[in-house]
Amino acid sequence: MNMSSSTIKRGVALCSVMAIGLSVATISSARDRDDLITTASTAGTTAYIVGKNIDDNDFAQAQDFADTQQVALRREAATGEGENIDSLAALLGEENPQAFGQWMQSHYAELYSNEASAKTNLADRIVAMR
Repeated sequence: MNMSSSTIKRGVALCSVMAIGLSVATISSARDRDDLITTASTAGTTAYIVGKNIDDNDFAQAQDFADTQQVALRREAATGEGENIDSLAALLGEENPQAFGQWMQSHYAELYSNEASAKTNLADRIVAMR
């Protein structure tokens, strides 16, 4: 099996995000049921993505991820950090998830304007803006 270095890096990043998500879900208590569901959902989605061969389908995976995690991504974009942003960054091939999160925070109004978010997927909006 011949894997590229970027594929290995993405796999390691996604595994790390999954481990963090599982740790948060099992160790800390959520403030309310929504937090617990979001964390468990993120861990499950990340596990799904890690289990797939994402070489050629990264953008399609990013679009699917943006659809299924839209509420959590919007919340994390407002703060500029989070495990969902890290996962989306990996799927979009971003080298620095922290900088990507900060970029999302600084462009929050453009990414989540009513007109833009009603017409296109978040991954499409990000790619168009970057």
